[in-house]
Amino acid sequence: MLLLILFLSLIVLIVVLWGGTYFFQGYIYTEPSSGIFWQAPLAGAFLMFGYLIWVMTIALSSPANPSSLSTNPILFSPKVDMLERPAKRITAIKLNRKKSVEGKDGEKVVYVRKTDSPTKAHYETTGAKPHPWHPRDVIAIELEKDDGTTLRFDLQEMETGGYRDFASADGWVIREYDGPTGLPFKYSFWRLVVNVFFNVGHFIGWFLAFWVILRFQWSHSLGFAVVMWLVISLTFLPMILGYAAEVAARPSVAAIALGRLVFV
Repeated sequence: MLLLILFLSLIVLIVVLWGGTYFFQGYIYTEPSSGIFWQAPLAGAFLMFGYLIWVMTIALSSPANPSSLSTNPILFSPKVDMLERPAKRITAIKLNRKKSVEGKDGEKVVYVRKTDSPTKAHYETTGAKPHPWHPRDVIAIELEKDDGTTLRFDLQEMETGGYRDFASADGWVIREYDGPTGLPFKYSFWRLVVNVFFNVGHFIGWFLAFWVILRFQWSHSLGFAVVMWLVISLTFLPMILGYAAEVAARPSVAAIALGRLVFV
């Protein structure tokens, strides 16, 4: 399905390049390039090859959930979420105030998620008289993932903007507002690098397509490249990259890379 979308997009792109080049070169340069019949398809194929690499990078990414993948070329963030939704169950680990067992954790209080928001969670205890999150003496949080594994997040000494952070040994962070978000995150330097790389490459690809292949003057190529880079980045790319992220989130086909692109 994804390859079909890309193929149809290639046809549309070739038509747009052909029509646009014929019109603008006829308007600016008196007559269009004599080789437009092969230049437009070549420019379209050149650009679509770059989009294919970008889409495959997203579709084959891991961890594979849409919220952890950057699908907006312009409004992207280096922040990565571990889970698609806040954890269903967390455990607050209290400070141990008994000297006889110093060095060991104190009381553990289990909280369950009571909301279904994809970004926020309200946690309450279980039992006949549930009560909301109580931050006093909490020194760590244990989070139970959907696959049954448990991670520990220890309280950090420094607050961030007046809020407390709990961090795991491998750098994931849970932030506490009125209560813990239940949604671990971390900032990825490589995610930032990859996004900048693809954005710069996207712009350069359009510039080369106009200048080298379609034979516009370099100044006109630069202007058209800015316009097309912005239009495609705001319309086509968020849609196709978002679909690629959904493909990546489907574990039933995760083991077959090419099958993931062809059959879903």
